[in-house]
Amino acid sequence: MSRDHDGGEQYAPPWSTWAISAVNGLVGDYLYHRGNGLAINMAFYHRNRPFAPARMALQTLYPNATGRICLLIHGLGCHEGVWFFRETGEDATVTSYGELLRRDLGFTPFYIRYNTGMSIVENGRRLAGLITELVLHYPIPVEEIVLIGHSMGGLIIRTACYAGAERQAEWVRRVTKAFYLGTPHDGAMLAQLSDIAAATLQIIPNPITRLVGEVFDIRSRGIRDLSSGAVHDSERRLPWLASAHHYMIVGTLTRDPAHLASVLFGDGLVHPPGRGSAMHDPPPTRGDIKVFPRMHHLQLAHEGRVYQQIWHWCNEP
Repeated sequence: MSRDHDGGEQYAPPWSTWAISAVNGLVGDYLYHRGNGLAINMAFYHRNRPFAPARMALQTLYPNATGRICLLIHGLGCHEGVWFFRETGEDATVTSYGELLRRDLGFTPFYIRYNTGMSIVENGRRLAGLITELVLHYPIPVEEIVLIGHSMGGLIIRTACYAGAERQAEWVRRVTKAFYLGTPHDGAMLAQLSDIAAATLQIIPNPITRLVGEVFDIRSRGIRDLSSGAVHDSERRLPWLASAHHYMIVGTLTRDPAHLASVLFGDGLVHPPGRGSAMHDPPPTRGDIKVFPRMHHLQLAHEGRVYQQIWHWCNEP
């Protein structure tokens, strides 16, 4: 097995990794500003360990690096382990979308772990900086970059592309495709409901309900940002990266996407796009949407059928 292979039994994050990631999702901004050691620093991760994208590290960890790169960015309260799943069939090996793209299309996958409690804008800027470093120190010329984001990760991708374009970063021109899996471009329904609930509880003239409202309102900036979706810190909508193709994959709770439960609740956390939504505000080139009935929110990050759709779109010119 080559050193740069990151699938199979080589990946087994401990329960503490999941716990710390969940805590960062809830109060990660507080941990960061307090200088708490539990706050996650955004970094590339390889086999559950962070690494800086220096040339020597890249040559050691990725001896078979190719000019085609894919980056996978997880969602709220998760880490890069969310991408890994066991294939069906006789071999039943543990893999991920990144590993499958390596095997099938020659991509070199990179996994990001970050503090999901920080603001989406700040995380997007940090991701843009990391990609700049990666391309600068990559052992061979980068020909193509594909970005895959799950949930909040898709918003981080859009913000990173915006930040990179503002800085005139060279890597932005290399981005050919961006995939958004269960990404709340219009804002996450549960985040919006939590905003309403917290505000309502705090205006009720009762000390108990006010206290509950104040406790309920202790949410990270990242969670608060999810209620707005793809907006910049100036409160204006983020533009789509004009030079890339944009693809959306969404799930629904029921077999029939037109069922009232699916229309209202989508995949359980993110509702499907509606008329006049940011999802239907067409990207500059073209955008495709694929709906998977009876597929819940987290499942979108590690499901063979989703990978087949990504593979199909990656083969498009």
